[in-house]
Amino acid sequence: MTDLERVQGIKVHGIQHMDEGTAFILCMDPETGTTFAVHPGETIGTALGRVKSRYRQVMGEARGGTQGLHR
Repeated sequence: MTDLERVQGIKVHGIQHMDEGTAFILCMDPETGTTFAVHPGETIGTALGRVKSRYRQVMGEARGGTQGLHR
């Protein structure tokens, strides 16, 4: 799956309004199944990159290192 295909596959679940007036777009990454927020001023692609980075970090820690990741 290319990055463009992945971004095109993002599902938007809605908007989360916070008490202080801030709102976030809530999305779901079909590849990882991760729900994530797009922060104000951030693109979906940038938010997805942030989520992918954190996902890789967590998966690497769960496996005892990053040797098994090939992305």
